[in-house]
Amino acid sequence: MPETINPLRYPGAKRTLIDYIDDLLHENNLQGCCFIEPYAGSAVVGLELLQRKSIHSLILCEKDILIYAFWKSVFSLTDDLCERILNTPITIETWHQLNHYRQITDVNQASILDLGFAGLFFNRTNFSGILKANPIGGINQTSQYNIDCRFNKTRIISIIKHLAKYRDSVEVYCNDAIAFMKTQNARFLQESCFAYFDPPYYEKGSKIYRHFYTKQDHITLSKYVREVRHLDWLISYDDAPFICGLYSDTGAQYRPFFLDYSCASKIRTKGKELLISNLPLPPFPVGNAVQL
Repeated sequence: MPETINPLRYPGAKRTLIDYIDDLLHENNLQGCCFIEPYAGSAVVGLELLQRKSIHSLILCEKDILIYAFWKSVFSLTDDLCERILNTPITIETWHQLNHYRQITDVNQASILDLGFAGLFFNRTNFSGILKANPIGGINQTSQYNIDCRFNKTRIISIIKHLAKYRDSVEVYCNDAIAFMKTQNARFLQESCFAYFDPPYYEKGSKIYRHFYTKQDHITLSKYVREVRHLDWLISYDDAPFICGLYSDTGAQYRPFFLDYSCASKIRTKGKELLISNLPLPPFPVGNAVQL
């Protein structure tokens, strides 16, 4: 598939699923729908579909304050964010100056711009884009890679300005995914909606995400999709027996596949993952994610 532009780095970002989900929408007459990503993260799927005009509007919900504030800044404070990127030195000193933003638990404790820039900064300067990780090159910057090696200011600003052109079609919210979805029932009745759930990994979520899921959280998600009405949905997960068990009696469709990703090493590996949906799931095309 063509290169997908995104200002964020994320382990396991679902770029290779974009074509598949695009085809899924068209095969089920959902083109032009309202596309909802309750676990926004990099929002790579929804943003690409919006640019392709496969969807009419995009709803992003993110619980992590720094990532929420980043997307809010992209679409509401574009020029201020780009100016901040341009004028801020990408150094270990700046990393330490911004570090206190990682401790903030209330979005009202700092400005959206400050939080949003901090989210971008840590995503681009931390190991594998993990917000709670240490910086590339280490605290002492003794590695062959410096903290700024993934922070191409010109490229990032260009991407942000491009995405900001779609601001009138994007809504951004800060909330727990399921709590947010429960507020959207009226929307499901008023327009065609499709939700793409990409929850924290079951097996390694605690090592990657600041807001990882407990077993009960995964159960809560399964109960929600079991009970929701007037909504088509797709979930992507790491393929774990516990997760399969949660959906075994729901009548949902399964499609296991391998997804290329990199996180803890320089070597790209294949992770076994799973798609679950209330829609029929077609086979993966050759050359995309590898079907099992």
